Amino acid sequence: MQTEKYRKAADAGDNEFSNFVNYGVKKKPEGKYKLHRILMVCGYILFCIIYLIVFLVPVKLAMMITFLPVLTWILVYFTWYWVNIYYEYMIIGGSLRLLEIFGMRRMRVMCEFKISSLTIAAPYAGEYRKEADSAEITRRIYGVSSMKNPDVYFGIYTDSDGELTAVFFEATEKTLKAMRYYNPNVVMSKTRL
Repeated sequence: MQTEKYRKAADAGDNEFSNFVNYGVKKKPEGKYKLHRILMVCGYILFCIIYLIVFLVPVKLAMMITFLPVLTWILVYFTWYWVNIYYEYMIIGGSLRLLEIFGMRRMRVMCEFKISSLTIAAPYAGEYRKEADSAEITRRIYGVSSMKNPDVYFGIYTDSDGELTAVFFEATEKTLKAMRYYNPNVVMSKTRL
């Protein structure tokens, strides 16, 4: 039965390389994330004020002001990436891998799972929303620019620890096509009102 599926896919020109997807989104400053960015900017301003107070008031070394832009740039370079978040997911070989990238310099794998292990993949709207918000789901992974985005989809699977996990991502047509290729029974399309 499985070989017949792959034979049909090969005859149609479908394979894991034509079903490769790579998509990324930048996290929009909202809620706590926006607060963290504001606090980071306030911290930079506070650093500059303290630096000026220390070197101008008691010591009166005006030439130390010339180092302030360089020191501020170094501080921004080594800290701003924590509040400059980008999410990227890729589908290859039947697996979906979701990455969290900090300032395009550091990244961590948030989750990786086989698409065939999904019990549902649907838009986070309308009739499907209650399934994603279910109390049975113990872990939620967000890889979206904003939960208000109309292209937010979710998938539910059981991870290696046995926890029921919901992963949220922004789906494109190519993503849905690739997911339907690997698990056609669980991928739902957007409902039209």
